[in-house]
Amino acid sequence: MSSVQGLPGTPAVGTAAISGTTDAQPQCPECLSPFARRHPGQLFCTVAHRDAWNGRAAVRGRVLTPLAIVARVTRNGTRGDRKTGARAASEAATLIQQWRDDDRAAGRMSHPEYLARRYRVGFDPL
Repeated sequence: MSSVQGLPGTPAVGTAAISGTTDAQPQCPECLSPFARRHPGQLFCTVAHRDAWNGRAAVRGRVLTPLAIVARVTRNGTRGDRKTGARAASEAATLIQQWRDDDRAAGRMSHPEYLARRYRVGFDPL
């Protein structure tokens, strides 16, 4: 069972029970405004908002990916190159917290809620 879905019968993180919205009246992750979907998988109110979200995610991903890989491979600095692993884990955590705070200050949707919505429309990263 996916950890995003939670226990059977309980709402997943980012669902309508938490956010106060329904899939019939979705919120744009970029601006949090409700909008009318033009197709069932639409997540953003405009192409500009989708591009802004995805552009920011691409830049952040390029920075975070090597840190996350090293942190995972070294088990956060407890195996192998401990110094590099511990530093990578610390820097990854700092960046994630900074980006979360930036998104909150800018009035954007949280990443757990965004990913839960993507899963509900059929996103499969594997």
